[in-house]
Amino acid sequence: MASYHRILLAHGRSVKHKTVECDYDIHPWDILVNGERWAGKVRLVGFVDAFYLICYSGQSRFEHGIVVYKAELPRYFGFDSTETGGLDYKITSLGHPISLKTKYPQSSLRKYDIKLRKGRDTVMKKRVKRGVSQHDLFDLLHDALRLSIITHAELLGLIIGKTIGGSTLEDVASKYFEGLAGGRGSRNLLLSGEKM
Repeated sequence: MASYHRILLAHGRSVKHKTVECDYDIHPWDILVNGERWAGKVRLVGFVDAFYLICYSGQSRFEHGIVVYKAELPRYFGFDSTETGGLDYKITSLGHPISLKTKYPQSSLRKYDIKLRKGRDTVMKKRVKRGVSQHDLFDLLHDALRLSIITHAELLGLIIGKTIGGSTLEDVASKYFEGLAGGRGSRNLLLSGEKM
C-alpha cells in the first residue's frame, strides 16, 4: 500500500507545500468523524482551502482517509469552538474519501461532522485552528501577503460581502459593477427601434 505522502502528491499536495497550515498526529481519542473513532494513527494535514484526515499505520502506510473542503463550499461549512472540556472544535462540511485516484464521482461527496480536541500546546492549538477553519478577512490578507495564492478579485469580493452585504448599498454597488462589466446581459442590448 502507498504512503500517505504519495496519496497527498496524487492530489497535488505535499506536507512541504507553502499552503500547509498544520501537519500533526492526532490521538484517536481526540477526534470523532461522524461519531466514530478511527483505529490507528490519525494525521491532520490542513491547507488554506481544505484539510485531510488520514489514518495510517507503521511509519506512513496509508489505510484510509478523507478530504474536507473549507473554501470551495462556504455555505456548507460550519465551525464551532467550545471552551468547555471534551472535544473543542466541531467542523461540519462536505468532503469525500481519498485514495490514489484523482477523479471521484459526485456521488462520493458527503457531509462530515468532525469533533476535534484543540491540541496540547499554544502553537499547535493555533495552527490546528487555522488548518480546520475557514479563513476570515484578516487571514485572507495574511495569506495574500504570505502565499500570494488568492486573487485580488476574491479578496475584493470578500471585503464587499462583509462590509456592505444585505444593504441598499450592496444593490447599488452590484448595479455599478454590472455596468462596469459592460453589455454582457440582454438588458443592456439596444432594441431594433431604439436610437443611440
